[in-house]
Amino acid sequence: MFNKLIFAMVILLNSNLANSTSNEISIGIAVKENKYIADIKEIVTQAYRELDKTIIWKNLPTSRSLRLTNKGKLDAEFLRVNSVADGYENLIKINAPLIYASINLYCKSPKDCEMALQGKIPVGYNMSYKIYEHICRKEYLSCYGVNTEGDPNVLFKHNQLEAVISNDLEIAASLSSFEQVLFKSKKLEDVTGHHYINKKHKSLVSNLEAQFSKRSQNIKTNSKSISDLVKKNKYIKQLDF
Repeated sequence: MFNKLIFAMVILLNSNLANSTSNEISIGIAVKENKYIADIKEIVTQAYRELDKTIIWKNLPTSRSLRLTNKGKLDAEFLRVNSVADGYENLIKINAPLIYASINLYCKSPKDCEMALQGKIPVGYNMSYKIYEHICRKEYLSCYGVNTEGDPNVLFKHNQLEAVISNDLEIAASLSSFEQVLFKSKKLEDVTGHHYINKKHKSLVSNLEAQFSKRSQNIKTNSKSISDLVKKNKYIKQLDF
């Protein structure tokens, strides 16, 4: 009788552990945190909460996070640009965007931006963003990829570059570390940021689409706030080319 009781308790314990594990979603996050990232995280958290899922956030370097999620060792990627799935066959994109942003050149002087657009000086970029490589080819820029871990300031300080490609979210997350005025070119390209999940969770796709879609107005408002933060910052000056 005692052995049967122990056996039953073990079965119950294993069952509870299995249920607990199945209700947890591990999400890789590879962006520098600020108020606006926190707002996006809250949208993602609410969406999973509606699906009775608890998020376990994993702060990791961007490339490692992608590899782990693609292998299924993490369940999802917090926020990636539209083209990320091209090189990761096990990731499914949630089509409803979590952010709208623009990609621009940021330069130490207007002359630097002019020369960068003419391909006369090297342009740095965060090598984790495949879309930057696409822009470099499209605009005939002389580009130099670096593992910045999401901080474009690394390109100016460590790599001593005069011009970089970056997006609103990267710049907004790093504004506090800028020590000089940067000149911003006209928009090179519009991008959207999306949540990605490993295909083992494909049953969640339609529900996540619905959850993000019903929060679309909040997402657009948050995106505008990020864009305005960059536009109005004293360290960012808009160019007319």
